[in-house]
Amino acid sequence: MEGKRIFLSHKGLDKEMVREYKEVLEELGYVPWLDDEAMPAGTRLERGLLEGMQESCAVVFFVTADFKDAGFLETEIDYALTEKRKKGDEFAVITLVLGEFEEEPDVESVVPALLRPYVWKQPTSQFHGLREILRALPKKASDHLANPRSIGGNPVVAEEEGSRLSEDGKSI
Repeated sequence: MEGKRIFLSHKGLDKEMVREYKEVLEELGYVPWLDDEAMPAGTRLERGLLEGMQESCAVVFFVTADFKDAGFLETEIDYALTEKRKKGDEFAVITLVLGEFEEEPDVESVVPALLRPYVWKQPTSQFHGLREILRALPKKASDHLANPRSIGGNPVVAEEEGSRLSEDGKSI
């Protein structure tokens, strides 16, 4: 599991949007850490958050108009920075600024101060956001997805016996 777990940090109001990212990351072979699914009833919150962060190769902070660096989000930022210091290049701190804001997002007012030293992105779509997450993951985390036969980063898939496309399929 180490090297594939990705901690998803968000405000509870944004859970449904974050759950969509989680589902796609799972389809790609990652093991996203989402609080309500990762921590059974009775788990001490701070201990559960710490363990989730320690088991991860990256944390994604989903910064929206509702995201405030307070309470458990503050704790998650502290844990993420500790993991970054400990793991170095094998741990990524990924910040995505998403959604509608009253004004155009300004890094000074939107991204929490402790995350500002890291490059943050403002994706224009969920696909763009997912691409930014995948680009930022440590190389070790994505090794299991890489196909050793590739051209320009695009995998070359060997044609398996009996898996040829029909004429209709070729025309698509």
